[in-house]
Amino acid sequence: SSSSSSSSSPLDQKKEEEEDNINSPKMEEDDDANHNQEETPSSSSSEKKPKKRKAQQQNDNNGHHHRERRPPVFLLPGLASTRLVSWKHKPCPQSSLLSDIKMLDYVWLNMNFLIQMATIDARCWSDCMTLGRYQTDYHTSGDSDGEGDGDDEEMGHTRGCKLRPDEGLDSISSLAPGSISSNLFVGGTNTVYAWLIQWLADNLGYDVTSIVALPYDWRLSPDKTESRDGFLTLTRKKIEAAVESNGRPGIMVAHSMGNSVFRYFLEWLRVQMQEEAYERYVQQAKQKQQQNTGDAARGDTAVREDGRGAFWRGRALYRGLMNPGGGEATGGTKEGDNNNDDDGNSDSPNESILDELAWLFGPKDGDDDDGEESSKTTAKQQQEEIKYQNKNEWSSRKYPKLYELAKVEGDSEWIDWLGKHIWTYVGLAAPLLGAPGPLRSVLSGENMGLPFTDEEARGLELSFGSTSNVNPISTKMGFCDGDDVTAGNDGKKRTKKKNSNLACLEELVSEIESSKDKTDQTDPWKNFPALRLLLKDRVDFDSLFPTVQVEREYCEENKQGSPCNHQTINFGPKDVMNGRIFDEFSQIWKERGDPLGVKLDQLQQSWWNSNVPNYLETTPDRPHIKHVILAYGTDVPTEIGYIYRKTELVDNSTATNTTTSAETKTDVFDGVPSMKEIIWEEPQGKLVSESLMTEPASFSFKETILRKKKQKRRPFRLKDNEEPVWLHHSGDGTIPYVSLMWAHTWLLHATRAMRTTNSMLEGERISNPKNTLDSILVTHRPKGGNEWVEGYGADPRNEENVDLESRSNIGDTGTSHPHGTKYKPKMVRFQSSGKSRSTGMEYTTTVIEAIGVEHKETTRNYDILAAVFTDVLKNMHDDYLDDYGDL
Repeated sequence: SSSSSSSSSPLDQKKEEEEDNINSPKMEEDDDANHNQEETPSSSSSEKKPKKRKAQQQNDNNGHHHRERRPPVFLLPGLASTRLVSWKHKPCPQSSLLSDIKMLDYVWLNMNFLIQMATIDARCWSDCMTLGRYQTDYHTSGDSDGEGDGDDEEMGHTRGCKLRPDEGLDSISSLAPGSISSNLFVGGTNTVYAWLIQWLADNLGYDVTSIVALPYDWRLSPDKTESRDGFLTLTRKKIEAAVESNGRPGIMVAHSMGNSVFRYFLEWLRVQMQEEAYERYVQQAKQKQQQNTGDAARGDTAVREDGRGAFWRGRALYRGLMNPGGGEATGGTKEGDNNNDDDGNSDSPNESILDELAWLFGPKDGDDDDGEESSKTTAKQQQEEIKYQNKNEWSSRKYPKLYELAKVEGDSEWIDWLGKHIWTYVGLAAPLLGAPGPLRSVLSGENMGLPFTDEEARGLELSFGSTSNVNPISTKMGFCDGDDVTAGNDGKKRTKKKNSNLACLEELVSEIESSKDKTDQTDPWKNFPALRLLLKDRVDFDSLFPTVQVEREYCEENKQGSPCNHQTINFGPKDVMNGRIFDEFSQIWKERGDPLGVKLDQLQQSWWNSNVPNYLETTPDRPHIKHVILAYGTDVPTEIGYIYRKTELVDNSTATNTTTSAETKTDVFDGVPSMKEIIWEEPQGKLVSESLMTEPASFSFKETILRKKKQKRRPFRLKDNEEPVWLHHSGDGTIPYVSLMWAHTWLLHATRAMRTTNSMLEGERISNPKNTLDSILVTHRPKGGNEWVEGYGADPRNEENVDLESRSNIGDTGTSHPHGTKYKPKMVRFQSSGKSRSTGMEYTTTVIEAIGVEHKETTRNYDILAAVFTDVLKNMHDDYLDDYGDL
């Protein structure tokens, strides 16, 4: 067809069924066949389409509106980007000038409350925002630490404040809509997805039926959002309903921490589907066992053929793959063979099935077998629910063999679900390897620009389970030869699980390096500085300096001017992953109530002892989604490290040159850990340090407004007085570049799938060039330009990519309105493609870097959104050509 109409044509029922399964291997072949037929003038499909469009026009003329099918858009916000509403009246007795927090009041973000915080008292609002010890609603009475006994809460008599996320698109559009003071106090922080929603509505015809908001309580860890609010279950149902309603798999757009929540959702969904399969298998196996036991009791020797559904297919698959007991594989035995069981060891059909069921219901391989009775299940065993034989091993079930079978089935259903419901994943400013900022907020506090001290803010942030969502993850966890991580009170190592479907990242380096002799390239890494840093140089958060450093001084009591003994303790990302940093800080700084010890318990409950795999111990791989687009800003000064200092007095009699023998005074509390210095990464690989003054306990309202003024920074130097060269870019002002640039490893997904030594290959590249990196298309848009040019462009260390002075003089960084900007940053785009051999799905991966775009701007900057959705529209045209024509 040569028609260029952008409206969808009515399709018959068969065509709708085919397009609903567009990601299946069979449907991709059918689509290719359909496209070939359309190129033939005599094809029947080409002849029918004009008739369909004519019929559509006739329906419109007759007043019958045809709803255009489009991929629904799901919007998942980040940290502090969902409005929180009060569901309980809370009096504020601290001052008669304070307003009470009433039912259905906006608490986050409410400009009246913020002004009251700055001018009168902050305690009432902060008490309302604070969670309890186990992320419950905060209690203002009860235990000394602010917690009640929990019984009242269970009965619905919670004391204190009760906040819940607001609902609908408005809850994630603007945090304080219609408030003049909001722009004065918080500026662009007020706007979240408002302009993206407007752009989708104005340009693509989206509305409330095709844009779905996914608000959540961003204070909670992901597991608590499910256990308290059912957020993950609701997210699944909302996605399924929107896809059913709109007739297309959707587009997931996540910003900042929302990407971490989405990653958790995918892992949770996988576990859920494994659980659902396990429950089905147990139920079906029990029914089949009871049925055949009854047949045997009646002397019926005929094996029933009905009822052999997913369970029996899965059983055969599992027996064929696992082959327990050393017998022959079951591939040569037909499912319906009545003479022998799968192992060919039984003469009686009923005994065959009973033996099989005994094996499935039996103990784990390697357990002791006390005889025939232990191989048969009892009625009591059949009625028992899932049993945890070992709390540290989620896979320890009453019927472990059935659970292994269910995992295979559940994984298959999970892949099918993703193909049917998520067509494109857009990750904006995704902290793939976390960030040190939230860690700082827990250790010493960070006021997030709000009018109260860092120490006051720390009380809130310690109670938030979400601060662990973006804990730094070591890049070493992404390599097969990297170290394991030790986590938990048991001190056991958590060994990384190698993805058997993907080749190790380090395996690609030698091939890339050897390509210099096969091609004319002098530097195969020229267009890929991020991959060179990650794969070849193996940079990490702590490659040049520790993420957190503690300097301890031990000085003799009553001897001023005498030299002090010094001790330095370094912490890297792995010390955050295993919780060591919280334990050490808790011992160095003695605080009332041991808040960092509580934080360690919180980390253990929500992450280490969860049935969902702990993604804080692994680097993320590309999800099994057809199109993935990751976009972020760079070259904005970003915090990447912190130095703390503590001076301690020791008794004269015990002070020695070795600090380990010094006895410090332990009869008083030390207070909040004191930060001495912040390490920043700046544009073009520069590192600077900022010395901090001791923050006053209180300050005036005017000082509050002006306190964001930058302090003087100086070049950061190592111990040998050398100014180190860091990365070629800095982060986006919130997420360090080493975390953002991990997205480049996703560009290698198809190559890694093709290079794996596993006998069952996951996928292949669409192209097969001499150099692994040549499969990635690199283009850039020069600063101030409109057209994309082939290649990476000049080295950012040699080119003035960021002119911050002229940028600030323009006064428009793309956040003043959604339709354009005077500031056009340089942008670099990386694109790759592949094909899954397990599903036949052809997939694409795109990474976009926008020089000078700040973290929050990625949801409202015209340039970066235009680049992202240009890619989305292209994919929409390619995948749904029949509906969108020349869109």
